[in-house]
Amino acid sequence: MIRPSDIEDKEFKKVAVGYSPEEVDRFLDEIYVDYEQLFRENRELKMKLNNLANSGAAQMTAPVPKVPQQTAPQMPAPQMSPQQTSQSIEKALAKTLTLAERVAEETKENARATAAQITESAVAKAEEIIGSARTRAFELEQDIHRLESRYELMKTRVKLLLYAEIELLDKNEIISEKENGYEAEEFQNPQQ
Repeated sequence: MIRPSDIEDKEFKKVAVGYSPEEVDRFLDEIYVDYEQLFRENRELKMKLNNLANSGAAQMTAPVPKVPQQTAPQMPAPQMSPQQTSQSIEKALAKTLTLAERVAEETKENARATAAQITESAVAKAEEIIGSARTRAFELEQDIHRLESRYELMKTRVKLLLYAEIELLDKNEIISEKENGYEAEEFQNPQQ
């Protein structure tokens, strides 16, 4: 059986997505207070039931203490034998105990259902985040591939441009050598 201290001391794993930890803590605090009261009442009723069972014969002979009435005078109750009184009390305690156990079970079931909802929501959110991350990763890979292709194209164009410039420079050197050669010949043979 879950004890109130189990509810109070329960720690949940922290995740990036999911329900608000403050709301969950507040709800668990409320459950803890109610469950602790039910647990205490259940224990007290069990002890009373055991005491009644153990002292059944002693109660039959013992005088019933007078309880001061705080309400309006009531009609006198029909006289019951001590055994009938004891059985009546036992039945009332059994009903109360059954009710307390049922409420405790309902509280546990509600907590389990809430935990299942939290888990389902967290799993769905995680799957959504993972899907989004995969899509983004695919887009980035496509961008990288495009940029690499563009880089290779630009590198090829720059190389071609440089080769063309080198070829042009080489042609200019050849031309200027020829021109220098003609000038040198003219300088040596000015009369021709």
